[in-house]
Amino acid sequence: MAKKKEHKIGVVGIGNTLRGDDGIGAYICLQIDGWNMEGVTTFVTQQLHTGLIDDLLPFDFIILADAAVTGGPVVFYPLKKDESQPVSSSHHINANLLVSLAQRLHGKELPVMICAVKGENFDMGNQLSPSAVTNANRAINIIRYWIESGCH
Repeated sequence: MAKKKEHKIGVVGIGNTLRGDDGIGAYICLQIDGWNMEGVTTFVTQQLHTGLIDDLLPFDFIILADAAVTGGPVVFYPLKKDESQPVSSSHHINANLLVSLAQRLHGKELPVMICAVKGENFDMGNQLSPSAVTNANRAINIIRYWIESGCH
């Protein structure tokens, strides 16, 4: 019997760890690192940038974990292609632009899952609020289940 192919998964934690709940993505990556799960690699960055493209090319799936100010406690969904999303500045790009650039520059489709985790306190400080920790732990459980169920 053939062995099931293990997916290579990149988890990108986005946010500023010095702005309270904006550090949710880094917290998620830190917890995932503790799994020592083969095929799962984490990256922490303050914002998406074009330099990530080369780092993400080897992965079968990419999860972008980021704090959200609206929505439910955890929203986990596949990125839908929509090139109409605006770029907020010359130093900040959105997920659709990142995927589009990878396709244009390298001919590779980056399958991206978005994990938006609700935060409540984005003031200066390096601690997550209790509700952000609760929501981040929910997100971690969702991500683990998604990975263990074959990424679907």
